[in-house]
Amino acid sequence: MLELPFEINHCLVRGLDYYTRTVFEVQPEAEGAQSTLGGGGRYDDLIEELGGKPTPAIGFAAGIERIILNLKKQGIPVPTLPRPQVFIANIGDEARDEAIKLAAKLRKNGIGIIEAVGNKSLKAQLRQANNLGASYTVIIGDQEVKTGTVILRDMTTSQQKTIPATQLQGQLLG
Repeated sequence: MLELPFEINHCLVRGLDYYTRTVFEVQPEAEGAQSTLGGGGRYDDLIEELGGKPTPAIGFAAGIERIILNLKKQGIPVPTLPRPQVFIANIGDEARDEAIKLAAKLRKNGIGIIEAVGNKSLKAQLRQANNLGASYTVIIGDQEVKTGTVILRDMTTSQQKTIPATQLQGQLLG
């Protein structure tokens, strides 16, 4: 047995209607209900309501940000992700499609990539790359797609150059 401390609270309510009988929340000992790290419960009838066979089940969800904050409050070191080697910025629909293909190719070859998502301006994407600590940003616009090129920007020096897309991997690994 794990011998985890617990309290029974007959007034506890979770926000979803499909729970049956048991619900639970996980809270740090020093904090109150406003700092719930996660919670869940039984939902024995849910699968059947969705057209499946009766299947007793239990599930939970946790708030990653709250867990990290709680670990830090306790002085427990939180591992950080390595900074990405390359951030891929894109401008335009064709460029977005090409950026996805390029990211997959570079990842397959062991290069750490983060891709821009959404329709942010180039300035906002460069700011994001800088905030993430990327060493390089690859900029792809619809014009670069047409010419088979990319713009490679060194985030430390802010110098950039246009190169053939076929040479990008060699530039990054060389």
